[in-house]
Amino acid sequence: MQAMAQGKGAAKVGLSTQERAEGRERVRVLFWQRLDDAGLLRPRGKSVEEFAQMRARVSERLAYMTGDNLMTLADIVIQNATGRGVPRVHCWSEAAIMTHAKGMQTPPPLEFPIVSSWLASVEGPPAIIGGYEVELYRHLSRTGMPPGPYDMSRIKAAGAEAARRHAITAERIARGTAMQSDRDELAAYQAHRQTVARIVAAGVARRQDKARADVQAVAE
Repeated sequence: MQAMAQGKGAAKVGLSTQERAEGRERVRVLFWQRLDDAGLLRPRGKSVEEFAQMRARVSERLAYMTGDNLMTLADIVIQNATGRGVPRVHCWSEAAIMTHAKGMQTPPPLEFPIVSSWLASVEGPPAIIGGYEVELYRHLSRTGMPPGPYDMSRIKAAGAEAARRHAITAERIARGTAMQSDRDELAAYQAHRQTVARIVAAGVARRQDKARADVQAVAE
């Protein structure tokens, strides 16, 4: 099995248009073509049209993956095909493919649409004011799911703990006694904070533009 590339940090957010196009082609050749060559059929219960739509969605969502990981994922799907009888010849469902892919190679943070949509919504500014915006960002990036009440309590507690820890690190940096690992952790945290600030600011600007447009429409 090929080495699985894990996402590290969040210095790079999302894919450029060119990278996404190249990624979709990579998925087509290294993932779907391998499944086709192995004779896998569409998932049971899906029509030809539904399967074509599924392939397009998966190609878009897996565009971030490396070639090695795509080939490994294809081999795993082939070796563990679904269906009745022997051999089993049906492709996995979209959900199963995406779950396994995420476990192999974590998507860049903004590859989960909810990361940008949630932080750009009215939920973003309170997170910044409350000092837990980085923890919320990391939760959304890790899970791709909105936080529930229990999640929010943990996110807020983690934000408070991070503030305490980073205050200590800042003091150590000022004294010249901070360890490099502490400096690196603080730098990564600050980079995430800047990313969140940009997303939230963009969301605020969009809401303000919409409000002005609505007022103008009423006035006209």
